[in-house]
Amino acid sequence: MWWLWRLWRLIMFCDNTSRLLLQFHITGRCNLRCKHCYRNEGDIEPLNTKTIFKVIDQFVVLRKRYNQIHGIDKKAHINITGGEPFIREDIDQILAYLGAFKEEISFGILSNGSFLHEKRIETLKDNHVSFVQLSIDGNREMHDSLRAHGDYDRTFKTARILEESGIRTYISFTANYNNYKYLPHVASQCRKYGISKLWTDRMVAIGHGEELQTITKEHLQDYLKAIKKAQGNWLKKHCYPKTKVTADRALQFLGTEGKIYSCSAGKSLITVDEFGRVMPCRRMPIICGNVFDSTLEKIYFESDVLRSLRKNTIPNDCRDCKFAYYCKGGAKCQAYAAYGNFYKADPGCFLPKQ
Repeated sequence: MWWLWRLWRLIMFCDNTSRLLLQFHITGRCNLRCKHCYRNEGDIEPLNTKTIFKVIDQFVVLRKRYNQIHGIDKKAHINITGGEPFIREDIDQILAYLGAFKEEISFGILSNGSFLHEKRIETLKDNHVSFVQLSIDGNREMHDSLRAHGDYDRTFKTARILEESGIRTYISFTANYNNYKYLPHVASQCRKYGISKLWTDRMVAIGHGEELQTITKEHLQDYLKAIKKAQGNWLKKHCYPKTKVTADRALQFLGTEGKIYSCSAGKSLITVDEFGRVMPCRRMPIICGNVFDSTLEKIYFESDVLRSLRKNTIPNDCRDCKFAYYCKGGAKCQAYAAYGNFYKADPGCFLPKQ
């Protein structure tokens, strides 16, 4: 029966080639100072409107070549984030520019929601936003201690307004050692308010997050149990079919319903920050180039770091693991944060090493 299990896992894992994704930090400014934020730059905004448009244009060009190489015809996707993206005065212009590429790219907004109002929501709809992602990181007391007093209630209020306006809303739960136990509570609230999706991932100890304790391998299994509880049983899924609870991230398939996940950093995922620096992932800040000096296409295909990540090298400690071919060592950002080396195994993994 082992081969049947392997076949099922392979089917679960394989979704052809992933679409190309750009995480685009259009500003470093933010009105909040969240304790676990991976950002630690100040209130600087070197990217002007014209440069942002140029990056979007370059991503459309990169998408065409990426699709040709992989033999696919998929839209690429841009996540617009910051800082707080709605703090920019030209955000409506940026949204309109993105909307003009609706046949080639989709886009989502990662925001704290504090600048969303009725007119802005209509602008998002007019420009075909795929989703808006907000963050809830615990119950009211825990969340507000991490972000700002009153932010828990305000965020859920904004999420309800977005859903009622017809915009799919995602809630992101960033799990650390102190808050992971509240994930089932957040799932319950998301079902109560009809939120489209709740997803969770482990905090990475970079930026402000260095001051908090991440989830270690000794506690990862407890976190996985919290995920399983949040996902609920068949009855809960049947009664609340709209709200999807996902955990499709590194290691989180162990004991949950998440798909086996291979880190996409540098492969189908790249990041551009507010300084124009290109990196594999927002949580793995290795500078591979800069859009002020080169193009996204040139950086993506010629960066030694990005090419190395695309080799799918399996860490030595993982070679005898039955998940090695699919998981490929877990989250590269976690290994880089812990060891300064993304070739090493994810430090959160509790499975036996060779």
